[in-house]
Amino acid sequence: MSTILKVLNAASALLLVVGSFAQGGVRLVLWNYEPIFDAQGYGNFQHIGVGYDHDLNDRLSFSIQGRTSFDGNTWAVNYHSAYHMADNSSGSAYFGPMVGVRHFTGEAPLNVFPVGIRLGVRGGLERFYADLHGGVQYNIGASSASVLEGSSKSGLAVAAYCIGLDLGWGWDKPGRR
Repeated sequence: MSTILKVLNAASALLLVVGSFAQGGVRLVLWNYEPIFDAQGYGNFQHIGVGYDHDLNDRLSFSIQGRTSFDGNTWAVNYHSAYHMADNSSGSAYFGPMVGVRHFTGEAPLNVFPVGIRLGVRGGLERFYADLHGGVQYNIGASSASVLEGSSKSGLAVAAYCIGLDLGWGWDKPGRR
């Protein structure tokens, strides 16, 4: 069995177990915009992907998501935790730290590790919800990185920002009404 199938099977099993006793949701990362190349402004990445949200209690939640660029030259996996300003069973503003890994394909494959802060507004996880967010990050490993050799894209920005809109479908905890 290939490694990808093993990972997908493990992730599916984990989602089924977690989903049976917790408030959570599956998100579709419709649009994420990140200008990740250096100040010359040669390129930006727009991402699409999927993720999982989980409410730990009335104020704390976390999310993990995987994204890929539209052109397939990069993928990223991010984790963020959030402190909600109001009860997260309905819409609320939040902020919290985020960490991740981004991989660039090409002649010289490269991994960088974004670390930063994210803030946004997310709906409650029961049924349909949306998450409008923005954040800033420091890309560890990007200070002297050259991504696509032989192209006009010379390097990665050490600091970047991200804005995005995600839509999801969630479920409430069993027995909670």
